[in-house]
Amino acid sequence: MELGQRPELRHKVTLSPQVYQGLSILAMPVAELQALIETELLENPVLELEDEEYEASESHEERVEEVEDERAWDEWLDQYEELERMDGSGPRDPGAEEINSEEFVGGVRSFGDYLIEQLALLDISDDVELAARAIIGSLDDDGFFVGDCAEIARITGLTPAVAEKALEVVQQLDPPGIGARSVPEALMIQAGVIGVSSPALEAIIKTHLDDVAVNRFRKIARALSTTEERVREVVETLRLLNPRPAGAFSPGPAPAYVVPDVTLRRFGDEWLVIPNSDVVPSLRVSPRYRSMLRSSAGTDDETRRYLKEKIRSAETFMRNVDRRRDTVSRITQIVLEVQRDFFEDGKGDLRPLRLEDVASEIGVHLSTVSRGVTGKYVATPYGLFELRHFFSGGYRTSTGMDVASTTVKRRMRGLLSAEEPGRPLSDQRIADALRDEGIDIARRTVAKYREELGIEPSWARKRR
Repeated sequence: MELGQRPELRHKVTLSPQVYQGLSILAMPVAELQALIETELLENPVLELEDEEYEASESHEERVEEVEDERAWDEWLDQYEELERMDGSGPRDPGAEEINSEEFVGGVRSFGDYLIEQLALLDISDDVELAARAIIGSLDDDGFFVGDCAEIARITGLTPAVAEKALEVVQQLDPPGIGARSVPEALMIQAGVIGVSSPALEAIIKTHLDDVAVNRFRKIARALSTTEERVREVVETLRLLNPRPAGAFSPGPAPAYVVPDVTLRRFGDEWLVIPNSDVVPSLRVSPRYRSMLRSSAGTDDETRRYLKEKIRSAETFMRNVDRRRDTVSRITQIVLEVQRDFFEDGKGDLRPLRLEDVASEIGVHLSTVSRGVTGKYVATPYGLFELRHFFSGGYRTSTGMDVASTTVKRRMRGLLSAEEPGRPLSDQRIADALRDEGIDIARRTVAKYREELGIEPSWARKRR
């Protein structure tokens, strides 16, 4: 076969550092974002807090207008004094059901718990979820699946096809590459998820990882009939991927407190979604450095290049922080609209709400909504809730009303609290009782919900 070179025009999507930074910022809880902002303020001299004193070069008219705006804002705050009580610690309705804060306040999580939490937000069948939980239990410390689907099928009593489907579901979870059976497969999954996959990258992952480890770029170039420069470009992309998918996960220390990203407050018949600007401050590029860049006198070329780079970096960082705030606020707004019955008095039933529904509504990818929900908290007049609390699958009652799985769990808890100690309710009797209320639910689903509530089976409760 004759070797030769020919030009080829191709379109490909790559993940730029700016987009990667944006995805990382969106996934951060408030505490981590605060630390990142402080670090960025120290490292980038052109970035500063927007509430700092304005430069003397500001016009007098702009300053007067700002003072008037501040006065109007203060007058508005005076009309709504409850805004000063945003911590949601006001007196509760004595007739309201007591909320167990341990269900909503974060703590130290294992990696398996982190993955199982994501499963609960997906629209999958009970069989697939059961097999997926078994697969998660078979992952090693690096996040690789060390078993096989036939074994999972035997353990769960399901078919191999269901186990294969469950493995595909696990491999879609965050962080990318989880559930892979080898390092090349993990890298291939990550490349597909973040959009950097290409034929050259796939070829290097499949057959040339050992050569990459010892920098044999010329050998790889000959094998792929391409240039050494092209190989180096692909390898730089490869280094964005993680050969140990679970290696970057850290449960972190147990938080002393949780800071909400947004606050929900009601004024008359209207609800407001208020971003927590106190902990995520507004940023800006220093007017002093902008004027230095515009001025041609006294600024050499090297300084101008430095300022351009830092200003561009600061603007990208500010856009990513603003997008995070906007995304979380938009998700919260949809939650408010869908779960309106709950927010009326804090006692209403939750309706089914899935990540896919919100992603379609705001026009973003499913993974964006997942990042915008995980680890984010919302302060309400009824307490502090993790945003994902309002997401769950559901059932349609015999009357045609949609009921969320969290509501089903609450009704199960009520049935179990009223049971006779000598005759505890079996899972089948609970399913029958819920069916009498119009909720058609399987016995196995009742058993799964009971385990998630931390309630023992009927024989153990009777013995106790």
